[in-house]
Amino acid sequence: MRLVVEHSFAVTCDAYESLYFDEPFNAALGTALGLGRELVSLDRTATRIVRIVRCEPKRDPNSPGGQAFGKSRASFVEEIDYDRTTRVGAWKTVPNVFPDRVRSTGTLELVADGAGVKRIVRAEVVVRAFGFGGRIEKLIAHEIEQSYAKSAAFTTAWLAR
Repeated sequence: MRLVVEHSFAVTCDAYESLYFDEPFNAALGTALGLGRELVSLDRTATRIVRIVRCEPKRDPNSPGGQAFGKSRASFVEEIDYDRTTRVGAWKTVPNVFPDRVRSTGTLELVADGAGVKRIVRAEVVVRAFGFGGRIEKLIAHEIEQSYAKSAAFTTAWLAR
């Protein structure tokens, strides 16, 4: 399953890039999204930023995701390799549950958009599970869309301060 999520912000590409990789901002965003977050590594050069983060969503045990995982603590590692010259980053998430059956990959692109910047996230979700992989793909895609929508609202409020 493929999806594209776009949001615009009233800042320059440079300003958004700085914010996107700012740890105090990301810690606050993680709290707002109900996402336990641990920075594993952050490497910056003049042309690249490589970040690895371990995340553990706080799930409602009565939600479909909470029921699917039961008492196990579902988490994932998110890796992004961002090219500062093209403003495109390749990302992937690696879940701790069924990492050989669930794959989420994509790109993050920043594009100048009038007086601001447009963040374009392209994602591909593949779940290999006989009989119900497509349903899980839709669930994961929905969570990605919701997460980026909440992230956009939080970012807009953060920038307004």
